[in-house]
Amino acid sequence: MSEHKAVRRYAAQHDLFNRLHSIAADEGFVRTVAGQWYNGRFEVVANQRCGNWYCDPSTSSKAYAYFKSTDGHMSHWDFNLRRSNLSFAKYSEERGGVILVDSTRKGKRMPDGLSKTVPIWCAAINLALALRRDIQPDEEWDTELYLPPQVVPPTERAQIEERLDEWAEALEASTLPLPDLSKPLRPFFVHPSTSYPPQIPDDPPYTPIICLSASRWVGAGGHDEIPNVTKLGERTVGFEYVPGGGDDDELWSRGLTPPVFHSHKSTILAKERDDLPEYVDELVLSARTGGLSFASPGKTGQEGEAAAAASSSRPVGIPEPASRIALDIGQPISGRQDWVHSCLPADTGATTGGKLRLVELRIFEVDKYPKEAPYLLRSQNEPKDIFVLATPSAKVRGKEYDTALRELVGFVRSVDGALVMRPGTRADVDRALTLLHADSSSQEQGKDFAACGRAIEAAIPGPSDRKLILPLALVILCLLPSIANQARPSESELDSPQTPIGVQVGRLPTERKMAEKGIIDKAYVADRLHQLVALWPDGNPPRAALKRVNEFLMSDGRRG
Repeated sequence: MSEHKAVRRYAAQHDLFNRLHSIAADEGFVRTVAGQWYNGRFEVVANQRCGNWYCDPSTSSKAYAYFKSTDGHMSHWDFNLRRSNLSFAKYSEERGGVILVDSTRKGKRMPDGLSKTVPIWCAAINLALALRRDIQPDEEWDTELYLPPQVVPPTERAQIEERLDEWAEALEASTLPLPDLSKPLRPFFVHPSTSYPPQIPDDPPYTPIICLSASRWVGAGGHDEIPNVTKLGERTVGFEYVPGGGDDDELWSRGLTPPVFHSHKSTILAKERDDLPEYVDELVLSARTGGLSFASPGKTGQEGEAAAAASSSRPVGIPEPASRIALDIGQPISGRQDWVHSCLPADTGATTGGKLRLVELRIFEVDKYPKEAPYLLRSQNEPKDIFVLATPSAKVRGKEYDTALRELVGFVRSVDGALVMRPGTRADVDRALTLLHADSSSQEQGKDFAACGRAIEAAIPGPSDRKLILPLALVILCLLPSIANQARPSESELDSPQTPIGVQVGRLPTERKMAEKGIIDKAYVADRLHQLVALWPDGNPPRAALKRVNEFLMSDGRRG
């Protein structure tokens, strides 16, 4: 292909008009399957994130499902405990089955997430339940691996089957809450070339997971009818169909998100090609400034949508509702009781009447930060105790991230009460730094700070906040296990002097009992991580943060 043709093809594939009209055409197939093939019997669920473009929020389920294609790639098959989707299994059974929607780009009939990751997930859960219940092979409990034969060749199927027992045993032995299913899970496969819908009885002996690939197959071997025209008023105009149009939206969407698209779909699709970018920019700007109900100030894109959904959330005790520590990072996907300490008044002082003083820690990732300043700072004394953790990037500033972890653990050791961790803002950090360097004897400044503190509201949590806070919570749960209790920390956790906030924290003391028992190993850390990610799947921490956390927990960084 000549360079000129390659440039033209790239431009067509990333053209906003082509993408949105391709998505609209594929969404029509989703509506046909859900409404005409199955008469609305099954809820439609988007496979995050691409599937959201093909599922109108007004007619589809709010259930969370994330089956990553990389877990189904050739020779990289996996049942990933960090993406267990266990609550989705129970949800699917309660609904009598679901339609799971995704799409794929040119050259594939179905995305690997639907053709392999979901079948592996179904079979591994079925096998794990058989192990847990000691179900014998001759009993009626289906543990078969179901794959689309036109997509997955027999050789690949055989290699996946060899790994199933290993994945099932790991799941059954993990600390994750295995769903109590009354029927095994079974995947079915639908795409635009499907001639007849899979026939599912009214009361099947399984829970159907209908894997629907919305996109047409373009290229050699494909026989799909490719949409290439659309209506603009009375006129018919052409467009170039883009398979998997919802994929890689950061490259073409100009900030447009699925909820905004679906809310304004008829107007968007009626715009002329040349007028469309400007109109989309106006919608995105309105969403970012709070002009649209599905966006939240300070958050953009999918963060804004998640923030809006989580804005009414309450702190969740981890690992249990009665723990002394809670995360206010959005509503978890599985039902959890409110934190028992969340009802404490904001101005509660020391421990009184059997209740614990409430301390708030706001967390914000910083880019530039004063070299000599501590990362853990006091932000406000009145009307409640508020502290700030300015967190460096784990990927770019690893050593500084380690220092912040040491300060965090030292701070949590010193807290005589209950602690809630939630997202902070740049204003929180700036105010805390100003307070650190201010003349504490100045009454006028103190008045100004108090007024400023009352004006700073806690940030509304989004996915990036969860990705930031979960690895920090993981460190606390691993190093300070008694934080899960209502009591004060154990003596072994208090064997270092309490460090005043604003003073650099040095190396931490040894957790002697835990070290002697060898509890803190990779398996122990992974178990705690899986418990957290099972509650907030979109908070699955980035690899760099997990690497730093593991190094910190296994190294001298936590020892005295």
